[in-house]
Amino acid sequence: MRDGASEWNMADSAYGEQGGERAAAGSAMLLLQLAASQAEIGPFARRERETPQMAARLYRAAAMRARGGLARRA
Repeated sequence: MRDGASEWNMADSAYGEQGGERAAAGSAMLLLQLAASQAEIGPFARRERETPQMAARLYRAAAMRARGGLARRA
């Protein structure tokens, strides 16, 4: 025969796991939005960076500048 308290503890444990998963998902979403905001992509993009093509051009230009800076240091 099962004890009512042990059944409650099992249910409480399962609820706690779900709550932890929700908290982790919420934290992940917040970090994703923060990263997008810092990178100014997606809904956080400035007007001149709102298309994927423009973002790719800006990324390539920054990569070329970085590559040139590394070549000068060597």
